[in-house]
Amino acid sequence: MNTLKLLEIDEDLTSKEVAELKFLCTDSDLLQKKRLERVSDAKDLFLRLEEQGLLEDGLLIPELLITIGRFDLLFILNTSREEVERHLQTRDTSKGVSPYRKMLYKLSEDMTDENLSVVRFLLSEEIPKSKLATSSSLLDILIEMEKQQMLGEDNLDKLQGILEKCDKQLANVIQDFKMHKRQGNRPPLQEVSNHQLSRPHYPEPIEKDLPASRRDSSINLFTDAQPPEQFEDKEYYSISHQPVGYCLIVNNYNFGKAEKFKNRKGTEMDREALIRVFQKMKFEVKVHNDLNASDMLNVAEEFANMDHTQMDVFVCCVLSHGEKGAVLGVDGKQIEIRELTLPFARCNSLASKPKLFFIQACQGNLGHEPVWMTDGPDSTEEGRYEEDARMELPFSLPKEADFLIGMATVEHYQSFRHTTDGSIYIQELCRQLENHCPKKEDILSIMTKVNHEVSSKMLQGKKQMPEPRYTLRKKLVLPMD
Repeated sequence: MNTLKLLEIDEDLTSKEVAELKFLCTDSDLLQKKRLERVSDAKDLFLRLEEQGLLEDGLLIPELLITIGRFDLLFILNTSREEVERHLQTRDTSKGVSPYRKMLYKLSEDMTDENLSVVRFLLSEEIPKSKLATSSSLLDILIEMEKQQMLGEDNLDKLQGILEKCDKQLANVIQDFKMHKRQGNRPPLQEVSNHQLSRPHYPEPIEKDLPASRRDSSINLFTDAQPPEQFEDKEYYSISHQPVGYCLIVNNYNFGKAEKFKNRKGTEMDREALIRVFQKMKFEVKVHNDLNASDMLNVAEEFANMDHTQMDVFVCCVLSHGEKGAVLGVDGKQIEIRELTLPFARCNSLASKPKLFFIQACQGNLGHEPVWMTDGPDSTEEGRYEEDARMELPFSLPKEADFLIGMATVEHYQSFRHTTDGSIYIQELCRQLENHCPKKEDILSIMTKVNHEVSSKMLQGKKQMPEPRYTLRKKLVLPMD
């Protein structure tokens, strides 16, 4: 394994994720606990695995990254989630992360804070309170249970009994594991958590076409007409609260402090359209006008520090001048889009919940030339349009899951705003949301419709092509009556 690649992966993993990797590797077939005691980062862990000859087939590190939901790091290894999952289907089942560890990890990922408190209480007579007090997750408690021989691959009754009292679905995960183990079957590739190993993207061959050594009665084949209910439920983000979430709108109009930039005429139309649409969706809308760059960062931190426990989605709309990978405060100073999204990636009460950012701003100073079709342009320009400005910085998605960043235009190019009617992107976004949310269409389908409509128009002889980028793990259907 290339050590430079291991170092690159290591630099992008959090301490929590390193702890998760260590837990998954704590196995008699991988690394024993003693060998993991001095491991402080992922690089050390990978080197330990390499010393044991466990990286020879090239699948273990990709499998670990997929299990903890870090699909974005697979590109460093020149592979993809689909390719790894396809190879895992045919790999010797005695290799890799054990089904037992994955099952425990699934329990930890699906454990709520409320249920974790119940587990602590039920174990308070058997595990020292000092140990429980320092256990920040179910993984910590499971490790302590294993140390005290209260838990093991063939010793799951205690844990199952505890989970029966707080979350029967989690208890059923253990029961399913036991059943497959008794039958001698390989447990199916399950969703280790909401953002992990999912059903393969490649269709499984019909069982009769498999050699006997690969047949597995635990693999269920479903038709599109009859998906299993439990799989269907996991395809969608849960929307069950009112308000659905906060919708933060940053509307920058007055750029008098920045000599290079004009005031953004027409932006008030975008602001009002967004307020109308997201209030219809039962969001609590908060508007901030004409913010300096530092104020924009402060507002982002303020909202990221709020308690979103009783909310399901967060939305942030930024209407401003922009540069490649950045938006501008009214003082003309730039903020990388990453700086706005990162506080929300760290927000515990928004973990596993969708975080949507819609950015109306240029991403460069190029005009998008049209490619004429045989029937000519789909529409003609009307009225006065202005660009939302210029320059160049690198731009990438946050590496965390559950983000959608809707950009008004692709990198290097301008976006357009009508001086009286508002920007073409925000106005079309609001129109499509109003038309298709009541029909229960998911957000990515709606964003595709926005792309189609915006790209069909001619604006001062140029074209505009919006670009949604996302790490959403499920379909998101926003409510609207």
